[in-house]
Amino acid sequence: MLRATLALVVFAAGTAIGFLGTQPTGFTFMRIGVGARPVGMGGAYTAVADDANALLWNPAGLALGPGFRADVTMMKLLQSVSYTSAGLVAPLGHGLAAGCAGGYLNTSDVRRDELGQEIGTFGLSDLVIGPGLAWQPLPGFGIGLGAKYVASRIDSFHACALSFDGGVIYRPVRYFTVGASLLHFGPPRRFIADWEYPPVNLRTGVAVNIPFAENHVILTSDLSVYPDFTPALSVGAELYVRLHGSAGTASPGQGFSVRGGYQSGSHLGTWSGFSFGIGYDYELARNLFLGLDVVYLSYGLLGDSERASVGLRFSPGTLSRGKKR
Repeated sequence: MLRATLALVVFAAGTAIGFLGTQPTGFTFMRIGVGARPVGMGGAYTAVADDANALLWNPAGLALGPGFRADVTMMKLLQSVSYTSAGLVAPLGHGLAAGCAGGYLNTSDVRRDELGQEIGTFGLSDLVIGPGLAWQPLPGFGIGLGAKYVASRIDSFHACALSFDGGVIYRPVRYFTVGASLLHFGPPRRFIADWEYPPVNLRTGVAVNIPFAENHVILTSDLSVYPDFTPALSVGAELYVRLHGSAGTASPGQGFSVRGGYQSGSHLGTWSGFSFGIGYDYELARNLFLGLDVVYLSYGLLGDSERASVGLRFSPGTLSRGKKR
C-alpha cells in the first residue's frame, strides 16, 4: 500500500509537470519559502513538516505531528516587499488532524506617464488561504490534502483561482522519515490579458532525527522540481538543545535551536542560496511552548531577506521539537 501510494503521487506529479512544462506559469509568489524554521533549514522540509508550516510544505505532516500548533511569520523580502503567513493545526482524534494556513504579500511600485515621469504609486498584493486535512491510516504513515484560494491584484486589475496540494509521509523507523508532496496543482487563471498556470511543485525528501538526552539533531534533504526551472536540491540541519532551570527549582523549560541550509539553483553571489537561523522555546505551562524563530537568507546580488516567526505548540507527551517521550 505504501509503495503504491508513493508511486501514484510521483506518477501524477510527473504527468502534471510534463504537461505544464509547455504552459506559461504565474502565481510567482507561491514559490517563496514560508516559515522561519523551514527556510532556516534550506527549504528541506518535506520529510520534517511537523509544525504549523506543514500545510504549505507537505500537508501529510499534520497527521504525524503531535498536538496543537500555531505559527505567524513576518517576512521582509528584498527592499519593499512584505509577506505575512500564518498556520493553525489541531488533532481531531482517530488519526485525523486538520488545519488552515495562508499568506499575504504586499508591495508598491512607481506609476509613470508616457515620458517616464513619476506620477505616484500603485499597489500590488497576493493572497493565499485554505484548509487542509490529514489522516494516519497506519502507524507512521500519513496522507494529507489541502485546498487554497489564490487572489492577486496589480493596481485595479484582479484575478483569482483555486489550487490544491497533496502529500504522503512515512516513518518506517523512529528516527528516519521520507516524504513527498505535490503543491500548487490547479486550473489556470486569466490575469489582465494572459492565461497562466500555477507553479506546480513536486517535492521529495528524507530526514534523520538523531536524539541525545533531551536534545536532537535533524539532518534533512529535499529535491524540488518545477515545470519551468532546473530541479533544486536542498540540504539543511537543526540542532536543538533543551535548557533547564537551576537545580532544585521549578523554573520553566527552555530550548535553543541553531539551523543552517543551502538550496541549489541560485547563482547570484557568493552566499546566494544559503540560510542561517536560530530559535528559542519557552515553556509557558506543562507541554505548552512559545517559540520565537528568526532566519537570514541571501539572494546574492538581489539583496537579503529576513523572516521572524512566533508560534505556540501544545504537545502532550513531548519534550521538544521532533522528540517524543
